Amino acid sequence: MPKPARDVYGLAPSLARDYESMSLDLIRARWDEKAERWDSDLAEADFHLNEDGAYARFLEAAAEAVAARAEFCRRHTLVDLGCGTGLVLARFAGQFAEGLGLDLSPRMLEVAARRQVAGVRFQEGNAFELGRLVSGAGAVLARGILLSHYGWRWAPTLFDHLHQALAPGGFALLDFLNAEARGAFACNPYNKTYFAPEHMERLAGEAGFSRCCVLGEPAHRVRMILLER
Repeated sequence: MPKPARDVYGLAPSLARDYESMSLDLIRARWDEKAERWDSDLAEADFHLNEDGAYARFLEAAAEAVAARAEFCRRHTLVDLGCGTGLVLARFAGQFAEGLGLDLSPRMLEVAARRQVAGVRFQEGNAFELGRLVSGAGAVLARGILLSHYGWRWAPTLFDHLHQALAPGGFALLDFLNAEARGAFACNPYNKTYFAPEHMERLAGEAGFSRCCVLGEPAHRVRMILLER
């Protein structure tokens, strides 16, 4: 019997059921294994997560959202949800009163802490408990397709916790695998959930957000949703 395919880290592909069942020990262990290589891999233009410019487009969208709310951001906390090694947090924390990086992986957080970004702290925790861990945040940024990892079962929970964690007037920016472009790119994971704009809009409305906007062209592999409380 052939061995299962391995990913770029030498690990067997993750199973959708591990995320659906919230098997945190298994999920944590996988991300711990990736921590030391994560920054160098993401810096490579041909790294699979950079396909279609997904990471650069997220940073651009986040920069525009922060700039449009500059005074508000300076008075509030930025949460980098699923912060990994803290790349996004390091990029934007200086434009907020303080920064918080929340991640399930202690090894990712160890790498992030080495950056020694002023005004930033890190906390190990589950993104789907955000509303119990944080309140009054000005912004939540989540790059890493959290929604697509955990799928439909947990999407409403995540939107509810985002709403709980944000201050009135706060915003969240998340990315997700785009159902409209599924199969059009080399990186086409079979074990992740793909969402369409109407799915995002429905989830945002059910969670009570005052405004939501799906960003990125329909042809993009990864799109984003901007939520306003």
